[in-house]
Amino acid sequence: MLQVQRGNLPKNLIIPKTTERILFCGWRRDMEDMILVLDAFLAHGSELWMFNEVSEKEREKKLTDGGLDISRLANIILVNREGNAVIRRHLESLPLESFDSILILADESVEDSAIQADSRSLATLLLIRDIQAKRLPYRESMVSKIHGGSSSQGSWREEMQQASDKSVIISEILDPRTKNLLSMSKISDYVLSNELVSMALAMVAEDRQINDVLEELFAEEGNEMQIRGAALYLCDSEELSFYEVLLRARQRREIVIGYRLTNADKAVINPPAKTERRKWSVKDVFVVIADTE
Repeated sequence: MLQVQRGNLPKNLIIPKTTERILFCGWRRDMEDMILVLDAFLAHGSELWMFNEVSEKEREKKLTDGGLDISRLANIILVNREGNAVIRRHLESLPLESFDSILILADESVEDSAIQADSRSLATLLLIRDIQAKRLPYRESMVSKIHGGSSSQGSWREEMQQASDKSVIISEILDPRTKNLLSMSKISDYVLSNELVSMALAMVAEDRQINDVLEELFAEEGNEMQIRGAALYLCDSEELSFYEVLLRARQRREIVIGYRLTNADKAVINPPAKTERRKWSVKDVFVVIADTE
């Protein structure tokens, strides 16, 4: 009979919320819903920058018509900037290196053409990453290593990778074929919004009870999937099975569903060898379902 030792948590930490600065590039029809979700989730004093070609006056009208009362936002401050996200000089007017997260939206002006919308998103992504890379201190150290001022393909890719470590960019894409380009570049994560909606509808059609689970996970309040540092559950180099980590997480009223090891490219969800013991690093991270703190 398999016996699993629960053990004790190394420390009962409460992760405090910190203010964030987020940038939205583009405009969606459901922008007011996205703003409400962020307002409920982010820490007080966070900033949401909206950069698109819609005039500020028209934005306020669209948000109001959608049922959003800007004066009642409790946690976020809206910052409006007008410009074209595929024109470099417009993007350079933004403090791109200062954002914690950037979301490139499939703009409603080109939403009828998935290929055109994805092309626009990719162009915006590459421009932002290039601007960020040139503004990072890393750029100065790399220039001194390049003889004669010439740049190589390898150094350009390294600059992009360095920029991706400093700021998270999520690109909304509509065509499934585009995700292969983003996966190969490793300079951006992506949300395949059309496919995500289709998968959710298929799950609910198969089993109506799944709808309650999806509503809980995707609502702005309540339980959701989060990334937690391993230091919350174990000590460095401690040898535990996945089952033992799961039991420790339950002491924090959390459910561990997967993990990503240090330097690994992908997370392992629902690992098959749950009883296999391994040495964990505090730099590893776990994917958990937990209530917002």
